[in-house]
Amino acid sequence: MANKDEKLHKLALKRYERTSNKERSQRKLAVEDIKFAQTEDGQWDDNEKEKRKGRPRFTINRVAGAIDQLTGDQRQNRTSIKIRPVSGGASEGVARTLTGLIRNIESDSKASNAYDVAFDEMVNGGFGGWRVTTEFNDDDPFNQDIKIKPINTATTSLWFDDAASEYDKRDAMWAFVTVDMPREEHNERFPDSANSDWPENQVSLTNCNDWVGEDSVRVAEYWVKTPVTKTIALMSDGRIIDLDEDGAVIDELKEQGVTVKKERKVKSHKVEMYLLDGATVLEGPKEWAGKFIPLVPVFGRQSHIEGKTYTRGLVRFAKDANRIYNYATSSVIETAALSPKDPYWLTATQAKGHESGLRNFNVTNSPFMIYNPDPKAPGAPQRGGAPAVQSAALQQIQQASMDLYHVTGMQPPAIGANPELKSGKAIQSQERLGDRGSFVFTDNLAKSEAYTGEILTDLIPRIYDTARQVRIMHQDGETESVEINTVNQEVMDDETGKPVLVNDLSIGKYDVVAETGPAFATQRQESSQQILDLIARSPMFENLAMDLVAKDLPILETKELTKRVRKVMIQNGTIEPTDEEVEELGLNQEQAPDPQATAVTDNINMQSEKLKSDIENQDAKTAETQVKAQGEAVSTYKAMIEMYTKQAELGIPLTESDKAIIIKQRDIVAESQQALDEGPNSQQAASMIEDAVLSEQQAEFNQLTQ
Repeated sequence: MANKDEKLHKLALKRYERTSNKERSQRKLAVEDIKFAQTEDGQWDDNEKEKRKGRPRFTINRVAGAIDQLTGDQRQNRTSIKIRPVSGGASEGVARTLTGLIRNIESDSKASNAYDVAFDEMVNGGFGGWRVTTEFNDDDPFNQDIKIKPINTATTSLWFDDAASEYDKRDAMWAFVTVDMPREEHNERFPDSANSDWPENQVSLTNCNDWVGEDSVRVAEYWVKTPVTKTIALMSDGRIIDLDEDGAVIDELKEQGVTVKKERKVKSHKVEMYLLDGATVLEGPKEWAGKFIPLVPVFGRQSHIEGKTYTRGLVRFAKDANRIYNYATSSVIETAALSPKDPYWLTATQAKGHESGLRNFNVTNSPFMIYNPDPKAPGAPQRGGAPAVQSAALQQIQQASMDLYHVTGMQPPAIGANPELKSGKAIQSQERLGDRGSFVFTDNLAKSEAYTGEILTDLIPRIYDTARQVRIMHQDGETESVEINTVNQEVMDDETGKPVLVNDLSIGKYDVVAETGPAFATQRQESSQQILDLIARSPMFENLAMDLVAKDLPILETKELTKRVRKVMIQNGTIEPTDEEVEELGLNQEQAPDPQATAVTDNINMQSEKLKSDIENQDAKTAETQVKAQGEAVSTYKAMIEMYTKQAELGIPLTESDKAIIIKQRDIVAESQQALDEGPNSQQAASMIEDAVLSEQQAEFNQLTQ
């Protein structure tokens, strides 16, 4: 082993020993909590098992019910990661792409399984975790994909820098993930390790402590941040480039018109991973692309006391209450088992000669009883009454049940156990109490998932660093392929006038937000019901929102139904079509003229010419003729408004040509009115217009042409 590796190995073992010794008691309690809640015989310790040997010993696992309730709520209310632009050239479009890409990464890698495993372990014992990793794409061996994977038994295998103070351990300078590998497998994979030829009888003599067992060898991933000094540059498009690593990119960017605005040296770090056992460094270093150690912890309820951190799950303080419940229940059952039937009271005369048959009469179901008549005790023997069940034990059972509710924070309604509450509001109020009691666990999970979003946001531009097609996923589960890091000649930078990258993931600073709520399917159903309630209160919304109702219905053919509903609503003029719908429905094609509309237009044109002629020859006509012509124009306008109003009531949409006809007729009325205002009968004409048009008909016109 090289001298460098020897120093690194020695330091790694020292760090592992320090953090494991510091956390050992907490991790041991966590393992006990998990066994208590999840194993068949974990709720009776060895002393009690010995004391009750040969006696009833029942396990009524009340803690598991509270855990199942909490984990079930977590799976119904998933946390979603959303990316928001902050500065440095960040854009809403790229933020949406990043959000969709992260959502797709979670889907492809089945990240929900990793989150569930970690949450379950955390709720039980107080610790959990998962990892972010990369894998080469099966379809393209030169491109990598990002994955989120579980860390099973994180309670005993995930260890962080004991000096780290952040909840998510982002400030940790090192971390370990360990696995106890069978000796045969270890020797086969790492034949050069000193562990491979250690005799079993010398295991206890090594200085590796628990790194080597009789049948196993501990192997650890050792993640470490190595300090480095970098020269970084701020480019004119907002991106920040590491000149030591990406210096070659500068020339390419300069060709695109992107220049260096500032540069400076900064102290930074790189993340490396070594594989080691108790004897040697097995592999490494392997440099990680991102700036974060890709290990994400999730903790339960934490308390910091006198420089020490105490971590627990839901089980820790509920164990005693569940033990009392089990003990009291076992005692009651034992008493009932020993005295299953009421004993009989007999005199010596009645029992004489039948002692053997009567001895077990309180534990057997005999069809008859043989006894001797006794003059001093006339009649048959009588039962004396069953032994009273221990009231103290029954009280203990009841009290232990209430203690479990209080300790776990799960109120009876939260687990369906309080029939006394009748009011829906009362039940919801109690359920909210239960939610608040356990909210710390779901909130901590959201914090860890938000940190995962930061790891991914930092990692994505480094892994997806070339022009490629990627799949993004929308909130409703629909996917689409988008191009990233591709030059589009039609997209120009406003400052430089040069082509820029489309969906350039390397530019800008983004924030990560973790939002927790019902699953999308549940949200859809709730949304649909709320719209239906609105329609029931105000039927006028029916024609405006039926496509939204169809979209959120929990049926298999939702897409097809929504498509058909939208088609009808578009044809009726209720909603505006999308670009795709315009193309699909052929709405961008010129439609054949409506014969009826053409006839109306021709009639209006004739009236217009006639009125204009009359107005031009005003001196040759009487005032009565002018007023009559104006009245005819108004009447035509009124009839037209009435016709289109009835048409709208029948669901026939108002076309653009219809609107043009109405506007033209309105202009005719206005022109003739102007002419009359300049003539001798202006007052009479104005009164006619006000009565016939400007009140009711003008309002209808405005409504129709909106």
